[in-house]
Amino acid sequence: MDKTIVQQIALENGQKLTIKDLSRKISTDAYQVVMEANIDVDVVPGLFASQIMGNTPFESILKKVGTPARFKKRVERNFIMADEKEAVFQNLVDTFNTTLVSYLSKPDFPAKLVMKLFRE
Repeated sequence: MDKTIVQQIALENGQKLTIKDLSRKISTDAYQVVMEANIDVDVVPGLFASQIMGNTPFESILKKVGTPARFKKRVERNFIMADEKEAVFQNLVDTFNTTLVSYLSKPDFPAKLVMKLFRE
């Protein structure tokens, strides 16, 4: 496992959430604390219900979005003292897990993510 990966969660919708610690030292005793969460969604025809795609052909979606489609959330805190780094990082992870994991686990999240990326 990559040393920056601190958590991997198998979501109820079949996706895998990966949480990484991308923190870095910015001075002798301070850090930029960075938590990044990713989900890579394989873009395949079975992912979509017809009402989500509308009249858009699957090939058009695949050509524009590519596969895998990536959800990425990055949260940063700057100038965190070295002795507080781990607690601040753990708070970022706990807050993310409490507030977003249930949403990311919904059955229609992968298809909605792909369609959002397609529209952008």
